Amino acid sequence: MTHFIFRRLVAVFLAAFLAATALQTANADTVSDIRERGLLRCGVINSGVGLSELDDQGHWQGFFPEFCRFLAAAVLGNAKAVEFVEVSYVVRFDALNSGAFDVLMANTTWTMSRDTDLKLSFTHPLFYDGQGFLGHASVGAGNLRELAALDRVTVCVSEGTTTIVNLRDLVTSQDLPIEIVSFQSIEGVYDSFFARDCDLMTQDRVALVSQRQNRASDPDDFVLFPNVISKEPLGPAVRQDDQGWFDIVQWCVFATFAAEEMGISAATVDEFETSSNPEIRRLLGIEPGLGKSLGLSERWANDAIRQVGSYAEIFERTLGNESSMMLDRGLNALWRDGGLLYAPPLR
Repeated sequence: MTHFIFRRLVAVFLAAFLAATALQTANADTVSDIRERGLLRCGVINSGVGLSELDDQGHWQGFFPEFCRFLAAAVLGNAKAVEFVEVSYVVRFDALNSGAFDVLMANTTWTMSRDTDLKLSFTHPLFYDGQGFLGHASVGAGNLRELAALDRVTVCVSEGTTTIVNLRDLVTSQDLPIEIVSFQSIEGVYDSFFARDCDLMTQDRVALVSQRQNRASDPDDFVLFPNVISKEPLGPAVRQDDQGWFDIVQWCVFATFAAEEMGISAATVDEFETSSNPEIRRLLGIEPGLGKSLGLSERWANDAIRQVGSYAEIFERTLGNESSMMLDRGLNALWRDGGLLYAPPLR
């Protein structure tokens, strides 16, 4: 009797498990949905020049939108097959989990609680940054030590971000004379700071540089503090219900790194079609295998690199020497150049 009950319990458990697995699979075939609609839905945040913004023609430009296009080219063969869905920092995760878009591609920090509690999966970071401060020069402080000597300063910050959590921790741990002024949208932060309603604003440093570049009539009126108070690994996020889709997004990120490391660019892809290097041949789909493992065309990376470019090309035209931002690569250089970026073996 005991063995019979045990077998029945195992059978019930397996039936429930298989039913749940089947339901999850039925509800989580992101690539099929993308192919059926003929568009990748990419969640973006209007975070400023170089990062992600609408141009005068209503087209999304910047570092993160370019990765949306790379992903669309890999999945659909067409970098233009993207529907951009704008969200705020406050609602971005709820919007992703509700299925409003397929991937969140923004300056969003990968944290443990977001990874576990919110049921999200973060790929390898696209950009390594840290939280900083931009202040009005008239405040009379150029770093946190000088700030501590003042009687009171106001700092603008957005709700629903790691930024406000880090700021609260800083104020508590260092007993700084900071009054936090929070907003539901990042636009509220920017508007209030540049209207002089706050003495400082805090965000990822690359976003602060972007806003000073974009909004300041005289950049010398503003001081970027040298202090970096956090580590901010920024990159794509997807729902946890589709491992295959996560793998595709992850390996698209790695493909941009690999292309740069191998010296492949949008303009030179054809020159590598006759390469004898096995890893290059696998990346470009000359030697089949990688595409099948992802459920994509064997030329997925070939198409994406050809249409959008390598990581170096994307960085330089949006944030680097070919842009108005003129940022150095820093941590966002390849490992061989002193940075943190490299792709796992393509095999």
